[in-house]
Amino acid sequence: MIKMTCKSISTSILLMAVTLLLGCVSAEKYTKMINQWVGQDEDALVATWGAPTSSYSTETAKYLTYENLKQNYIPPTPASVQVMRQGDAIFARPIPGTPGYVYTTDCRTTFTIQNKRIVHANATGNSCYL
Repeated sequence: MIKMTCKSISTSILLMAVTLLLGCVSAEKYTKMINQWVGQDEDALVATWGAPTSSYSTETAKYLTYENLKQNYIPPTPASVQVMRQGDAIFARPIPGTPGYVYTTDCRTTFTIQNKRIVHANATGNSCYL
């Protein structure tokens, strides 16, 4: 049986907010880290990051993309009842459970290469962080 009170709900909301804020800071760190590759040699990137997930070339540039995709599962929570006493009266309040669900986290980092040098770095996705 799970018993949730207003205090535990407030604590959960606070933890989610802190996690989101830390995610923003970490995303900034990730962007700063990949931008440090600008000016570096393509071979050094591949030696450090490994083979890219995909690549694309034009007449003037090459694009190396690294993907990190993960599926995660949040299990369901059971329904419960919160019992409260007020004076001589006892009240029961049902608390609905939540269904389990799958969510995906992803980060796609693309480096633009010209003349064997990295000239641009970009990351997109919901899990580009350090």
